[in-house]
Amino acid sequence: MKHRTSQRAHLSAHGLALLAGLSLLPATLPAQTFLPDQQHLFFKADDTKACLKCHGMANFAFRDSSLTRVRDLSVAAAAYNASVHGSLHCQQCHPEVKEYPHRFEPARKVVGCGDDCHATDPKGAPYTHAKVADEFGASVHGATLKKKNSDAPTCLSCHGKGSPHAIVKARKAVTITEKMALCVTCHDDHAVMTRNKVTTEAVSSYKRSFHYKAIRFGETNTAVCQDCHTVHGVLPRDSARSTIAPANVARTCGQDKCHPGANMNFAMSGANHLGLRIEREPLLWFMENFFLVLTLGTLVMLLVGIALDVQRKYGWLALAGKGTRAVGRRTLRLTEAARPALRFAKRILID
Repeated sequence: MKHRTSQRAHLSAHGLALLAGLSLLPATLPAQTFLPDQQHLFFKADDTKACLKCHGMANFAFRDSSLTRVRDLSVAAAAYNASVHGSLHCQQCHPEVKEYPHRFEPARKVVGCGDDCHATDPKGAPYTHAKVADEFGASVHGATLKKKNSDAPTCLSCHGKGSPHAIVKARKAVTITEKMALCVTCHDDHAVMTRNKVTTEAVSSYKRSFHYKAIRFGETNTAVCQDCHTVHGVLPRDSARSTIAPANVARTCGQDKCHPGANMNFAMSGANHLGLRIEREPLLWFMENFFLVLTLGTLVMLLVGIALDVQRKYGWLALAGKGTRAVGRRTLRLTEAARPALRFAKRILID
C-alpha cells in the first residue's frame, strides 16, 4: 500500500503532465518537495533503459529557474544506440545521476568532451578525448568559446549535429564536399562573420582558387580548409604556431600529399585566397584592375578593328541592308504560302 501511495505521489508531481503530452518538468518541483513517504529509485550503473524510460520520450524538457529557457532533455533512443557512444552507459558520462528523483550539487560540473570516458580503446588502453579537447581549447575557436560567445563553435557543431547522443561513428572515407561544408556553414554566414569581426571573403576567395575549381571538375584529391588550417587546432596567421604563419606556410603546402618541395614564393602566392591577399596589398589590387582594363580594352579594340575591316572590304552597312531585305522577302513568301491554311482555319473555327 505504501508503494502505491508513493507511485501516486510521483505521478502527481509531473507524471500527469507527461501523460497529457506536455513532457515539461517545472523547476518549482525539486526533489525535496516530493511526499515524505516516496521511495527513491536507485539505478544500476549499467541500466541505460531506466534512463530512457523518461529521457527517451520526445519533447521531454525542463524549464530552468529563470523561467525563460526550456532545456530539451530528450534522447532519441535509436540514434543513441547507433551512435559512437551507444556502447557506453549513461552513468559513464553522468556519474552523479544515481537515483530518482535526481539530486544535484549546486556546483554541478558540466559534461565535457575532454573528461575521462571511462572506456577503453580496442587495445584495452584508457580512452579519452582530452588531447583533442586541449588542442581545440587552444585554437581560435576555443578562445572564442571561453569568452562565452554564442556564435563560437563547439565539438557538437561538427559532431552529432548538435547532439552528443547522436554522434555517428567516423567513416574512413568522407567526401571532399562534406569536409568543406563543416567550415563553410559558418564562414559563409556573413552576419555571423561580421558580428565577430572575421573576414566575410574567406569562402568566396577560396571558390576562385584552382583547388575549388578542381573540385567542381570532379577532382577528389585536392586541398580543402582542414588540409591547410588543420582540424581542431586552427590558429590565426599571426600566431607563430599557426600552419599558415609565414614561417610555416611553405611546410604546409609542401606536405607529401600536396606539393612536395614547395618553396616560400610558391606558398605565399595567394593561390588559395588570392582575394584576401589583394585586400591586404594595394599594389596587387592595382595590378589586378590594370590587367582587367587592359584585357577588356584589347578585346574592344580587336572587335572595332574587325568591324572596320569588314566595312572596308564589303561595306558592312550595305551588307546589313541586303540581309534585312532578304529576310523581309522570305517572310513575305512564307506569309503568302500560309494564307490558304489561315482561310481554311477561319472557315472551320469562326464561320
